[in-house]
Amino acid sequence: MPRTLEIGRLRGDPAEEQEGRLAVADKLLSRVHLRLERHPGGCDADDAGSLNGTFLDGCRLEGRVRLTDGNLLIFGGHAAMFRRVSEDALRAIEEELATPFGPVPTASPALALTLWRLRRLARSGAEVLITGETGTGKEVYARAIHGASKRTGRLVAINCAAIPAELAESELFGHARGAHSTANEARPGLIQAADGGTVFLDEIGDLPSPIQPKLLRVLETQRLLRIGSVNERPIDVRVVTATHRDLAAEARVGRFRQDLFYRLSAAMVQVPPLRARHREIPLLARRFLEAACLGLGRPPLKIGSDALDRLVAHDWPGNVRELKNLMEYVAAVVDGSLSGAEVSAALTKSASLEPAPAARPTALPHDLRAAKEELERRSIDAALQASGGNKTRAARMLQMPLRTLMWKLKRFGARGED
Repeated sequence: MPRTLEIGRLRGDPAEEQEGRLAVADKLLSRVHLRLERHPGGCDADDAGSLNGTFLDGCRLEGRVRLTDGNLLIFGGHAAMFRRVSEDALRAIEEELATPFGPVPTASPALALTLWRLRRLARSGAEVLITGETGTGKEVYARAIHGASKRTGRLVAINCAAIPAELAESELFGHARGAHSTANEARPGLIQAADGGTVFLDEIGDLPSPIQPKLLRVLETQRLLRIGSVNERPIDVRVVTATHRDLAAEARVGRFRQDLFYRLSAAMVQVPPLRARHREIPLLARRFLEAACLGLGRPPLKIGSDALDRLVAHDWPGNVRELKNLMEYVAAVVDGSLSGAEVSAALTKSASLEPAPAARPTALPHDLRAAKEELERRSIDAALQASGGNKTRAARMLQMPLRTLMWKLKRFGARGED
């Protein structure tokens, strides 16, 4: 770190922050809250006259104090433990933090430390459990782990929540010929397809209970057994998992196997939500908007400073996925430069494309299909209205293939421009 580091509240455009300052989006912090000064004898901490104070090992920090290994600093809603490292180790850490890791733009300390840890784990063969809120882009980090590893095979991504429970075992482990009525020939499973590479199991908390012990055996023995077979097959796979759930709590109440949780969580990394990574918001917004404009074949859009302020101020409950969807919506409907007012309007409009909360049902359960179709119809109508009737733009807003949208339009009898 620099010889003197100021820690304080994020003041404005993240791009304006200077070297030697750590700015955090925390209203409990003063603009300059805490100073750390590194020197040959160690590191000193000094509260900079902050309103809410800095606490060292539970006591309010008064004056300048020399830190010792293991000291715990509390400032605002954040905590940091002081550790002494050698100059060589410090330089190595700084070099690793400065090294790109996958397609993830890094500007905030919270994400930089996460990527530093993931980079270290990528070089090992250990299983990694990635936790974080929905929409934080956990699959991006899983792909970065695979790319930074020494494994030469492919990465196979599997969404455990999307596989029907009755098909999960066959999909993951494969089946032998004649294993069931439709098994006319032997078929390898998705895990075997990743032999020599990495299996990414997204939403691992939704893996059906009967499948969990079989996955644990694969992890422990590197062998798998197809349905209907008596011979185990050797396999060389690394398993990376992800979840937005609290798996420890799920394991305590018996909804997830404890032995599998302990195996998966040996190396656990939490991806911070976008609201804790304000420095990345302008970088991601520009990247997503550029890609969306390119996909639509239109000239690039510029993001004005007031628009950046509005983007940084938003809480982003949908995280990176929400920001990406917003930029795709903006690329479809905004001309010229993007202003703060247009960002506010786009946030409102894009939110209206989400299916409306279901009203109290008045129909019997056998009418659920009709209710689902009505929600689809409303979403399509809203997208067509927002895109001015352009079907291609509407399909992008809905994250739906154009061919699927055309089929649904024909079915629902709706019309739009080509």
